[in-house]
Amino acid sequence: MAPRASFAFLVLPAALSGCHYAGEATSACYVQPPDGTNQSALYRVSGGGTCGTGGTSITSFAVPEGTFAATIRFRVRGALPNRAYLMQRAAEVGNVPLVADGVCQRADGLPPWPPTDQRFFTFVDPSTGAGRTLTTDANGDGSLDFEHHSASIQTGTQFDVEMRLVDDATAPTSELRSGCMTVLAK
Repeated sequence: MAPRASFAFLVLPAALSGCHYAGEATSACYVQPPDGTNQSALYRVSGGGTCGTGGTSITSFAVPEGTFAATIRFRVRGALPNRAYLMQRAAEVGNVPLVADGVCQRADGLPPWPPTDQRFFTFVDPSTGAGRTLTTDANGDGSLDFEHHSASIQTGTQFDVEMRLVDDATAPTSELRSGCMTVLAK
């Protein structure tokens, strides 16, 4: 029985210490962000699962219309199992003067963004009009790659954006969030 108690003692602290922050490659829950120009680890803000971490990337590409187009990738490990997560972003574009400073004030509800302003917007699948979702498997793992186009962002615009995955848009019980990324529309 002593070896069993000793084993539990060694495993429990490791299980509690390494799974919330996944931004460092040495973390037990680190997931290499998918290939892309702009990359960020995803970390668990709230919710269950064994780790609830992952990575995201944004790769802008040129289109004839001279507007923003990008391939967006998400990878998740150890989030809530068999769950559909809405894919959202808090892009610092719109009616506030743009300052790509590497700090995502909109995502955090900070000035110059109005406190009543909607912070995160769900990516929409243009073919169905439905919000894009990443569905996890029985282990809480999942991935999704898609193209996103925005006619309101012109080529040459540089902006900050933070991504997140939530299980409910109005009252999320599980949230995974990226760090702030500065993106250039090609």
